[in-house]
Amino acid sequence: MSRSRVERLLLGCAVDRAVLLALPVAAKPAVETLAALDFDPAQPASLAALAPAQPIADAARLSLAVTLDDSLARSFVVTPPRGARGLRELRASAAARFAALYGESAESWLLAADWQAAAPFVSCALPRELYQALTGLAHAQGWRLDSVTPALVRVWNRVCPAIPADGWLGIGFARTLTLVYHQHGELAGLRTLRLPAAPELAELETLLEQERLRNAVAAGTPPGPSLLWTGGAKWLPAAATVAGIASRTLPLPCPNGSLGEWPVAEQLALAGEPR
Repeated sequence: MSRSRVERLLLGCAVDRAVLLALPVAAKPAVETLAALDFDPAQPASLAALAPAQPIADAARLSLAVTLDDSLARSFVVTPPRGARGLRELRASAAARFAALYGESAESWLLAADWQAAAPFVSCALPRELYQALTGLAHAQGWRLDSVTPALVRVWNRVCPAIPADGWLGIGFARTLTLVYHQHGELAGLRTLRLPAAPELAELETLLEQERLRNAVAAGTPPGPSLLWTGGAKWLPAAATVAGIASRTLPLPCPNGSLGEWPVAEQLALAGEPR
């Protein structure tokens, strides 16, 4: 995946532990939480219980955009084989990489990617059962399911001009952290971590040092690497340096922002808007 927008990589949207359903408030550029529930990723059918407390006028005109917490998807880097030709070969490479990483076939997962034959790219996998549950939810409420997308992709498209060409993009929501590493402008690594609790700065520095070792990054290699932190987590660091690396934080809009700006919060929102 290059540092440009990745419009082709769309699977869906969801949340961390609780699912929030947000819709526009009558003619206002804001969103309103209409329903919430505890959500167990192992039981996607539980999404059927998510429904507005009151009927929604013109529900059939609503388009549902779902953003999935990165811990509910599996995102990984695929290096295409030399001389790769056509989408079929790239899909086979992604499926093989999935099997090598997770020790299982990708048959029960939906794979989507920013397919590229000449450079490493990101592929995301979503459980088919979860996608079917989201489809069923939209159908039951009379909505059109517009997209289902991991937070990684939604955020990437929002901040792509600011992503370091040498360094890390850190995306944090609730207790999920996704670290994306670029080297000389090329995608070199990606890892999603489920954190036991909101991390302190020292813990983030330890995680970053581990990623430096994992990606064989030599400290002090010019040009100096940099860090961009973004997302909705309250624990995103404000320090100017993290683990000796120049760092800055770019907060995303709050839920009371305009619908032209993707509404985000400590936990992600399912957002609907009129067609």
